[in-house]
Amino acid sequence: MTLSYSLRLFCLLTVSAGFVCAALQVVLSCCAGFLIGRLHAAASRRRERILFLLQIAPMILAIFVAGTLCFPEYLRHEPARATEPVGWIPLLVAVSVCIWFGAALIRGLRTTLRSVFFAGACRDSGRVIRPIRGLPLLAVSQPVLPLALVGFFRPFVVISEKLMDPGRLAPAALQVALDHERAHHHHFDNWKILFLCFLPRLPGEPWLREWRSAADWAADEDASCGDPARSLLLAEAVVRTAGLARRAAPDVICAALASADIALAVRVDRLLHPPRASRSAERSLVPVLAGLVLFTILAAAVACPWIYGASEYILHLGGF
Repeated sequence: MTLSYSLRLFCLLTVSAGFVCAALQVVLSCCAGFLIGRLHAAASRRRERILFLLQIAPMILAIFVAGTLCFPEYLRHEPARATEPVGWIPLLVAVSVCIWFGAALIRGLRTTLRSVFFAGACRDSGRVIRPIRGLPLLAVSQPVLPLALVGFFRPFVVISEKLMDPGRLAPAALQVALDHERAHHHHFDNWKILFLCFLPRLPGEPWLREWRSAADWAADEDASCGDPARSLLLAEAVVRTAGLARRAAPDVICAALASADIALAVRVDRLLHPPRASRSAERSLVPVLAGLVLFTILAAAVACPWIYGASEYILHLGGF
């Protein structure tokens, strides 16, 4: 098929970005068992941050390779001809990448809109009780999630009125649970979830699930402050809140204290018996991550003189 200069450039950038993103995700999936095993011994907050970076790294590196390597090299060497034939293989790959990236974009936009409408419905139906150090607390009669941080620019905590009934949850346990939600707010977890919703993903990858668990564990540690009494109160709040959670969790962005599908036993066990963070596990993980970054940079530097030739070869695959 014959394409114009602009369409050829778009095809090249799409193919290169999609290939790098998919290849890095495959590499991370192959190393998932080793990385997750090492991260289990790390401090929860550090684990949460590393898992977040591991998810955004493939897309960032894909944009880097396409935008700073392929794009300028093609502009410098390729004459701006009006048209040029392109093979069917890069066209097929470019269409597949566009569908992959487009599906992630649509999924992210749909989830964002649902979250905005969900936050508006909570504001309309809830009643403000009191602010929690800058965060409004809204009581709702029948929320899908009994206790959760909702919203982005004007976040608030929504709480079920049942959870505030006398005898349902001790005031001290409720205060620790609210501190848990404040920890999510302090570390911008709703914004992180929003960003992760827009990332293209390969099926079956475990990173988002692992990051959500790490974010909850880190917020638990921030709320308990290393105090066994506060940990016990938070464990009580998690168990009682999970009992009120509905089975069908909404497809909205919010940092909930507990939902019906959380690994309740593991989380309560961590609260009652806090694991010790292993500095040796973190130190052994640093060389692996640094090696992956260094390998990517060196591979890009070595391949730079051949990028234009490789681009031309790719664009004419399957041509006649």
